[in-house]
This record gives sequence, C-alpha cells and structure tokens, in this order.
Amino acid sequence: MPYLIAICLAVIAVIAVLWRRERQAFRLERATNESRRLQESDFLRRTLRRAELLHRLADGLEDGLFILGADMRVLFVNLGAQHLFPPVNEPVGRKLVECIPHTRIVVLAEKAVAEGKRQSGEIPVTHVPASGPPEDRIYEVMAVPLQSDRLQAEEGDLLLILRDETAKHTLEKIRKDFVANASHELRTPLSIIVGYLENLVEHQIDEPQEIQRAFAVMKKHGDRLGQIVEDLLVISRMESGQDEALRIEEFDLHECALEVVHRLSPVITSKGADVQVLTPVHYDARLRGDRFYWDQIIFNLVQNALKENLARGLVVQIELKTDGRIMQIDIRDNGVGIPQAELPFVFKRFYRVMRSESSREIKGTGLGLSIVRRAIEAHKGTITLQSTPGVETVFTIRVPRGL
Repeated sequence: MPYLIAICLAVIAVIAVLWRRERQAFRLERATNESRRLQESDFLRRTLRRAELLHRLADGLEDGLFILGADMRVLFVNLGAQHLFPPVNEPVGRKLVECIPHTRIVVLAEKAVAEGKRQSGEIPVTHVPASGPPEDRIYEVMAVPLQSDRLQAEEGDLLLILRDETAKHTLEKIRKDFVANASHELRTPLSIIVGYLENLVEHQIDEPQEIQRAFAVMKKHGDRLGQIVEDLLVISRMESGQDEALRIEEFDLHECALEVVHRLSPVITSKGADVQVLTPVHYDARLRGDRFYWDQIIFNLVQNALKENLARGLVVQIELKTDGRIMQIDIRDNGVGIPQAELPFVFKRFYRVMRSESSREIKGTGLGLSIVRRAIEAHKGTITLQSTPGVETVFTIRVPRGL
C-alpha cells in the first residue's frame, strides 16, 4: 500500500512538473506572440506613416510623377501630374494615354520599358485648360525603369517625371530678344556716327555748312546712344534688385510734375501741345519715394504722349488724386491711342507700337515704359493702361503715399 501511495505521489509530481513546464511554455509563447504582434503592428504603423509621408512629398512636388506597370497602366499619380493636364477621374488603373493625350510622351515611356533604359527629352505640347484658350507649353520628360525583370509588375515598372519648362524657355527667349534688340538699337546710331566720321576723315565732306550739319547729326545720334545706355543701366539696376536701395525721401509730387513740364517745354511748344497739371484745391501732394525715379516716371509718360502723337492740338493732363493712403496719378491724352491688341505688350522692353502713318518718324529706345513700370513696382505701386484709339489714352498709377 505504501508503495502504491508513493507511486501515485511520484506520478502526481511528474504531472505537476510537466503541467508547470507546459504552462511556462504557453506563457512564453503567448508573450512571444504578443511581442511579435506588437512588433508587426508597430512595423505596419511605421510603414503606413512612411507611405503617407512619401505621398505627401510626392503631392507637394510641382513636377508630375507617374508610376506605371509594364502595360502602361497607371499605378500611382501625384497631384502635380493632375495639374499639368486636364484632370481624369480615378486615373489609377487607366492607360497612360488616357491620362496624357500626347503621343510623344507615351512613346517615350514605352521605349524606356521596352529597352530597360532611362529615356528623356523636351517635348512641346498644346495644353488645353479647363477654361481659357489653348496654351503651347514645353515639358521636360524623364522615363526611368524601376526594375530589370517583369516578375513584380504590380510594384511598378516605370517612373515617369514631367517638368514644365515653359517659363525657362520663355525667359531664355526674352534674354535673346533683349540682346538682339539692344544690339540693334546701339548699332543704328553708331553706324551713322561712324559713317559721317569716315566721310570727314576722307574729306568727302568739305563744305562748312555740310561739316556743321554732319556734326549736328553726330551729336544727335550721340545723345541717342547716351540715352539708350542710360535706359539700359537704369532697367538693369532695377531688375537686379537694386531698387531696394531707393533713396526714400518726402517730396511734393505736384512740384515734381511741374518741373517735368518745364523741362519738356521746348518739345511742348514745337508740338503745339497743351500739358496741364491738375490737382484739387489745397491738395496735399506729398509722397515718400525716390524723387529721381518719379521724375523719370512722369517724364517718360508725358514724353511718350508727345512723341507718339504728331498732330497738333494734343492735350496731356497729369491729374493727382488721393484714395485714403493711396495716391493716384492719371496721365491722359487725347491722341491717336493704342490698339486693344497692343495693350498687353506696351510695357515690354524695346516694344514699340507701330503705326503706318507715323512709324517712320517716331524714334525711341522702347525702354521708357519698361522703366516706368519697374520704378512704380519698386515703390510697391501699380500701373494700368486704358486706351480708346482716337479718343483717349489713360495711364493710371496707384502707389502708397508712405507718409
């Protein structure tokens, strides 16, 4: 009997030991599983967070990004790409050609997938916005294969990047046009001066009156050269950011306008024109700004009106008004005016309105209005233009008085 009890106790002890070990193993496994679950949950959370950050980064880019499968179906597209072209409902899952209706871009992408090599190029396209007329734009397109095999096409075979380079090409064209126009404007008076000098040196001009006339012509074109260089220096200085160094002072704009009219009085008299400075009674015409540039602003606008209108009887009015802390300057004339189609271009450098009846007689650098706009912008102001040909042309300047 005691042996039986001993055997039972031994069995119970073994069972207890085994149960405890099993319990410990279970607890360890449960703890391991819980730890693994927490790790997997943390990994999933970090992965989702990383994916969200990457999506935000991609959507924050102005460039258009597409990730495509081997069959040219869109797997991912950022907001930048949807802004470049007319939006397509649910672009993911669609063929690239449905999202970008431009054959050359699609062909470049297909070539990159077929050859497994990076492809790039600048492609001109006609962009049709949701509202407004079509626009000619230039895109730099880069197609980058993402993998060499085709086993995981669902992860994407191709990264397609589109960058709008229209502004860069426009600026480059403006730069080239500026250099070409500046060269032409400088070469014309210089050629005339050199021509007369050669005639004088070779004694082809020997009459005193002819010599005097040659000197007068050379002085005239020398003055024109000086004016062109001065205009170029002014607009270059302003567009390089040096307008921040304006010599700000308080001055009377009414007196400034009167001085400009006095400087132009010989031209006004020869044209038979009437230039008026209009201000309300007891008007406070004080303004804080750079007096030098305001002289140029008013001088260029009035001189432009006198120069562009050859007929006698021209009336030019410089009217000063106040709208709260804003001073408004209207410079109007009753001359031939500017055609509606020309209005968007008159402030461009070297641009001159061509008129068949007068273009051969009107001279100038074509920089005056560019300087006017840039000088006004440097004073945090704006200038607008309205013109009814044959009736009235009005330049309206609005600028903070800064008092």
